[in-house]
Amino acid sequence: MGRGRGFWIGAGLVLAACGNGGREDGSESTVGITIGPGTSGTTEASDETAGMRLDVPATSGMADDGQTTGECVSQSLEPELQLRPVDVLVVVDTSNSMAAAIDAVEASINDDFAAILGASGIPYQVIVAGDYPPGEQLDICITAPLSGTDCNPPPAVPAVTDVYEHYDGITGSGAFLNNIVAWYSAPDPHGLAPTGYSGWLREDSLKVILAMTDGTSASNGTADGDAFDQQLLSLVPPLFGVPGDRQYVFHSIISMAPNMPPTAPWLPGDPLQGSGQSIQQVSVISGGWRFPLSEAGSFDVVFQQIAQGVVDVVPISCSFQIPEPPPGETIDPDTVEIDYQPGGGGPLQSFHQVTGPGACEPDAFYISGGVIFLCPEACTSVQSDSGAALDVRFGCDVGYEPAG
Repeated sequence: MGRGRGFWIGAGLVLAACGNGGREDGSESTVGITIGPGTSGTTEASDETAGMRLDVPATSGMADDGQTTGECVSQSLEPELQLRPVDVLVVVDTSNSMAAAIDAVEASINDDFAAILGASGIPYQVIVAGDYPPGEQLDICITAPLSGTDCNPPPAVPAVTDVYEHYDGITGSGAFLNNIVAWYSAPDPHGLAPTGYSGWLREDSLKVILAMTDGTSASNGTADGDAFDQQLLSLVPPLFGVPGDRQYVFHSIISMAPNMPPTAPWLPGDPLQGSGQSIQQVSVISGGWRFPLSEAGSFDVVFQQIAQGVVDVVPISCSFQIPEPPPGETIDPDTVEIDYQPGGGGPLQSFHQVTGPGACEPDAFYISGGVIFLCPEACTSVQSDSGAALDVRFGCDVGYEPAG
């Protein structure tokens, strides 16, 4: 991965049919092969171990024919892992007071934001929500390579790409939070988002909202920020998360005093100040940062910090494809088990298979369409453990009964 996270999958994939056992005491045994960050491809057995049954101790004296012993014949493969996708929603106030900030966004969003996300390997997309040309007051047009245009002149319809969408909407600071909620399901004027910008958000992505407004007409009541958070978590479908499990972070660039140095963010534990404290409150409760709008001349640095902050916190995805077996082999998904070894030591934990997300338990996973999904609590445990190792095992009857 090249990310230095210390999180990896150890792959022990049992591919052949098996009998009732494992060891002589009736318990199962699998030699998991741990694959560290940056390792790729199929793990091959060494010359010394080639032909050995991986789940039978070398001293067992058991025949390696897979027929008379009842043992599983195992083989190790590496699942192809990905970082969790990120959807970035940039909401821009296009009232007349925002000219310098809009110019800075148009100048910086490609080189100082999207390029950093792209170089990280994160599957990302950027959605800009703001008045598209010709605007009623000001407008915003994003250039290539993020979009498909040089904006000279802007095409009649936003030139979207596979990593860029534009929701054409007008907002000032007074209606800023309300419009983020309303545009979620309201169609845009160009027919690009007939069900609102929610149609562009991916179910499994981390949502990063970057809010840009002077905040002069926004409420200073923190309760209004709390209410917006609850509205966001109550949207259907619940793509921003649900109460107690936010799947978004909200950064704000707003009228407030600079920190020291001026490009340093105000962090969630820092006091609210300046305009639009209802908007700032959303940053605080979602773990986001706040930057002063007056530092538009340094937005390149600000955007770099936000992009790098996203890169630093995006974990390995809690879903991964069942690996392709070698030619002539098959994998029975009903035999899948996953062992989780905590990075700080401690006892090995086993995750068992359930029939779907509605049957999820703290130590479980489910399989859908050839993809393994860790259940939410199992996912949280693994993603919060920088040294976690997973061993994915296939082949033996583990008592799982598929639905239907």
